[in-house]
Amino acid sequence: MTVQKRQITIQTRHGSYHAQVWYDKKSATYGAEVSGFPEKVVTFGTSLSDAKRMIKDAIELHCDCLIDERKLVLDDTRRVAGRIPKSRVLIPS
Repeated sequence: MTVQKRQITIQTRHGSYHAQVWYDKKSATYGAEVSGFPEKVVTFGTSLSDAKRMIKDAIELHCDCLIDERKLVLDDTRRVAGRIPKSRVLIPS
């Protein structure tokens, strides 16, 4: 059985991301995933609005972790969400 996934855009405090959502009849839940990161971000909810809220939270938490690791985060519109502090930038002499 093929699951039909629908693409939606999720607005977060770290930018805009494309997510796939689908309904799983077997478990009666909505799944959501974002594959724009090196690691897949996946969650689910009991309703479509719940799944959207959960994937937004998952994206924000994932971005927070990447930023804490001093990694640059770009959203799907190529907007920069994290930066290395200037005090940590080494300028060659």
